[in-house]
This record gives sequence, C-alpha cells and structure tokens, in this order.
Amino acid sequence: MAMDPTQQKALNALESFILLSKSATSPRSAADLVNQATSAPNTYVFAELLRTPNISALKTASPEYTHFYTLLEIFAWGTWADYS
Repeated sequence: MAMDPTQQKALNALESFILLSKSATSPRSAADLVNQATSAPNTYVFAELLRTPNISALKTASPEYTHFYTLLEIFAWGTWADYS
C-alpha cells in the first residue's frame, strides 16, 4: 500500500533531523536539534525523533534541557491544551 504523499513529505522532512540526532551527543546539541525540528516547515511527525538515543537522553538530562524533550512529546502526541 502506497503512503499518502503528504505523509511521505513529512517523513522526508524529518529524516534529516533523525540523521543529525546521531551527532547530537550533548544535551545542548540535542536541545538545539529539537528546536530546529519543531520550527522546520513540513515537519509535523516527531515520534521517530523521540525514539533516537540522543534525543531520548534529554528525558533524564539536567532540568535545563528536559523541557525540550517534553516539548517534542507534545508535538508528537499532544494537543494545544497540553501546550498552553
């Protein structure tokens, strides 16, 4: 079964962030990547990025960085009410 063109475009947009996450080994670089991904046009599928090891590590990073993981969770599975 073929993927919807809109879904394919969203996954293609996320792919570069998934690849970049491999080199985002510090909490600061992982947080910057989350910021870039959530700001990028055509990127609105985020679950795959949450599963990458360096982004997942933000979950247990210092409090300065954990909110970036929470933000990505909201973008992946949340609603506007969760955000506001």
